[in-house]
Amino acid sequence: MKRLIYALLLVLLVSPLFAAAFPAQAQSKKVGIDLTPGRVKDIDNKWSQKLLKSLEGNLTQAGYEVVELTSITPETLADLDALVIGKMYNEESGFSQAEVQAIAEWFKQGGKFLWVGADSDYTEPYLNPEDTSFKAKEPNKILEAIGSSLRIDYMSVEDPENNAGASYRVVANRSVGGINSEGKAAALTAGVDRLLFHGPAGVVGYKDGAFVPPEEVFSNDVFWVARTGEKGTVVSHDAVEPQAYDVGYTGRLYLAVAEEIQVGGDLFTVKYSKVIVTAESLIGDRNIFNSEYHGITFQGPKFTMNVFAWGLTERTESNMTGYVIVGVVIMVVIAAVALFITKKK
Repeated sequence: MKRLIYALLLVLLVSPLFAAAFPAQAQSKKVGIDLTPGRVKDIDNKWSQKLLKSLEGNLTQAGYEVVELTSITPETLADLDALVIGKMYNEESGFSQAEVQAIAEWFKQGGKFLWVGADSDYTEPYLNPEDTSFKAKEPNKILEAIGSSLRIDYMSVEDPENNAGASYRVVANRSVGGINSEGKAAALTAGVDRLLFHGPAGVVGYKDGAFVPPEEVFSNDVFWVARTGEKGTVVSHDAVEPQAYDVGYTGRLYLAVAEEIQVGGDLFTVKYSKVIVTAESLIGDRNIFNSEYHGITFQGPKFTMNVFAWGLTERTESNMTGYVIVGVVIMVVIAAVALFITKKK
């Protein structure tokens, strides 16, 4: 009888360890691309479609299943492992509260990857020249809902030294420290020397209810991936002022920042989801997925696939709370059994 009791206690103790050591067999990851009608800027033009199909082809070749979303609901997100959000066409095409909630609830399940793209505050002829803040506000709705410490600021970023023929065609260049090859970022930038951010906004931090330079939120879980050279410049094209910087600020400005966000778990594991915020979009006009522009070669496709590989590699950690509780329970049960056996004698 005693041997049976001890055997049962041993099984209770080690079963969570076996569950963690032998996870369920991985299935093909599913990537959703938000193509809700009227939402993504110039998604239907010839150049945008060419890059979109190339992106989808690369993802498919890498073994991912690609789904073009025409609506965002809990049902359309249910089976997705990753979601790509592009630059906004106009204010009317923004996210509804129901869409924001659906994305947040999906993300907080853990093991999800979100790519949030953006656009500068450049005032296209069809927009209100006094206020193009929706370009930042819409993606920021999503970032706030998922608990991110990153935001898109209300500005344009230019670089007079590192560009593709014009200061607003910003190039993140490894040779001038614009590509991060240290720490976790190394996996995202392996084999990447140059990235094109054509008309980018700026990625900043969010701390204590305010926009701040991203250096203030960098940590082991929040790290920069791409940035300008030392002469990066903050520019404003409308009447809405940047929040983290003054107009005319010159220095390193950030074009891509990644974050791993703890979203929950259970007694034995801590779950994370991941997000990358880019100052230019992965889909729509003038996007990151470029391999050549104005005679300059870029590694946009390589970078993109690196990012998906990182984003879709699940991060889980042991939650010692559960093991401590199980240990305490086992100790109490053993003590009670021992006391019972002693009294029986």
